Amino acid sequence: MIKLKFSCKTAMRLFLISLILGIALLVTVHVVTAATLEVGDGKPFQRIEDAVAQAKSGDEIVVYPINDGSTYRQPALLIRTAALTIRAADMNKPVVLDGEGFNYSGSGSVPRAIVQFDPGADGGTLDGFTLINARNESNNGAGVRINHANDVTIRNCVIRNNDMGIMSGGNVAKKSGARQVIEKCTITDNGTEKDSGYNHNLYLGGTSVTVRNSEIARSVTGHNLKSRAHLNYIIDNHIHSSANREIDIVDADGVTNVPGSDSFLINNIIKKDPNCVGNKAVIHFGHDGKSSHDGTVWLIGNMISTPFSNPVVDVSSGNGVVFIDNVIDNGGIRQRGILANLKDQNMTVSGTGNTLPERFIMRLSQGEEIPIKLGEPPPLPSIVEKLLDSAKKKIRNN
Repeated sequence: MIKLKFSCKTAMRLFLISLILGIALLVTVHVVTAATLEVGDGKPFQRIEDAVAQAKSGDEIVVYPINDGSTYRQPALLIRTAALTIRAADMNKPVVLDGEGFNYSGSGSVPRAIVQFDPGADGGTLDGFTLINARNESNNGAGVRINHANDVTIRNCVIRNNDMGIMSGGNVAKKSGARQVIEKCTITDNGTEKDSGYNHNLYLGGTSVTVRNSEIARSVTGHNLKSRAHLNYIIDNHIHSSANREIDIVDADGVTNVPGSDSFLINNIIKKDPNCVGNKAVIHFGHDGKSSHDGTVWLIGNMISTPFSNPVVDVSSGNGVVFIDNVIDNGGIRQRGILANLKDQNMTVSGTGNTLPERFIMRLSQGEEIPIKLGEPPPLPSIVEKLLDSAKKKIRNN
């Protein structure tokens, strides 16, 4: 056996060369294994389901419009592959996924949505689709469902005329349903009269969710945005014309009763329809079940309009509400409206820099009605400061 002797300096050089080659090999393998799968007329795949079955982690599925202008009929996409992107080939040519006539039952391998991200589908993206007519016998067939998956992004989608627009869920203890992002979407006209009041444009849950730069409107019977998530970031949206509340942030055991279950509503335009026949409150924060909410709802820089005397914010559980730099108007009615309705004597209302209707009041836990008097607001959480800084930079750049 021949023994080779190296100086310490030479040995270190060889080690570094081996390390660099190893990293380069890993990068090369990653690049080689990530594939683009095309779906459409004359493409390798005719059905999106077949491309999903073939796809591996990190792949991209590109879907082209059908040449005759028809829709992709009854797609049922159950995603369990990590970091999978499914996108329309051209954002200027809508790709319609139409579930009409299919039962999105959630039974076995059948999803409860046109597109469902299951555990294992962390890092998934859906981009550029119109999703319509998802129904099932439980009246909760959704356009999209995020089922305990993390880091899922829904972007540039139109989601309408389903039992539910988007549904999601997760568990704080297991850190699932974390960092969901719904952005640049139009989510309207979802719901069904068959289960009146219990289906919504958005029905969210899990560890954390961000909804931004979207229009959410005209829920058929329920709320525009209902959430049982631990953390909610609702930013730069136009939310209006709900059949019931515009935003309903409520409880889930083991999720919202974990300390720090806060919600942040930032730079939204929120408007009640004068013809609303359901719950006329604008925003509810607290509980509608047997659990509780251990957190605060923050309203920062929103424009809110309501012609009703019902609360702008109804707080049924939690620490209270903070109003900063909001413009709230009475819809031209000059009613004696309620800015905040507090269900517990330990809740606080604080804020600064708001423009409020002159006749609005506050209602305390025993039903006592008093003039609006906002306490000194607490310091902004660091995450909110970062969000506001980002928004200011965006405005400057535009």
